[in-house]
Amino acid sequence: MQNNQSSYSRWTWIVALILALILLWMLLTGRGPSSACCGMPAPVEAAIATAPVVAAAATPAEAFGFSASCNDFTNTGDATSYAWVAKSADLKTILCNGEGLKAEGDDKHVVLTGLVDTDATRTKIGDDTQAFYGPDFTVDNQITVKEAAPVAVMEAPPAAKLYFDTGKTNQPNDSNDKLASIVAWLQAHPESKAVVSGFHDPRGSQARNAQLAKGRAQTTYDALVAAGIDATRIEMREPASENGGGDLQEARRVEVSVE
Repeated sequence: MQNNQSSYSRWTWIVALILALILLWMLLTGRGPSSACCGMPAPVEAAIATAPVVAAAATPAEAFGFSASCNDFTNTGDATSYAWVAKSADLKTILCNGEGLKAEGDDKHVVLTGLVDTDATRTKIGDDTQAFYGPDFTVDNQITVKEAAPVAVMEAPPAAKLYFDTGKTNQPNDSNDKLASIVAWLQAHPESKAVVSGFHDPRGSQARNAQLAKGRAQTTYDALVAAGIDATRIEMREPASENGGGDLQEARRVEVSVE
């Protein structure tokens, strides 16, 4: 009986030692019983709080605006509410009646700029634009009218009268001065020509007077040639009547004109 108890005690200690060794191994390798079996439970990992998502503020709709020219039409914002946008080709046609014409604005106003030849054109473009948009639209017509080019005044070609002494055909002393404007014009206008006509007073022989009129015209012709005018540009033209009339001094003359 005593041997049996001694054997039992020995095995009890062996089993206890084995259990102690197993428990130690489990603790050292992390396989032991967790502290949850005894004492306070392990704290539960808190859920990661997700920051509330703040909705992005809505971007305001882009304001409607437009720009048009003879060749182009662009707009910003929503154009679906404006029926006239679909007819922008008509607006571009209006803006093709000047230089650099533009129309810029929004849903209620338009400003016209550019350059036109006349005030009538400026007014018409403004009226046509107003008709295109309708009466509820404000049209600010800032189109500029070109300055009118100065009208060139056509300078009249000169003319001269040379007065001769009774019975004489030689040139009067002032003939060069009087012919100077004729010569200058002919030199500046090579397409023009001089026309020379001689007259006489009513006294004396008609045949003699006719010779005097022709002789006076001839000396004037020669004076023009001497001044540098080509003979082909001088026409000797007999007047309808060589008789110069009752004023004797006026009658003894040569008329030089330019054509």
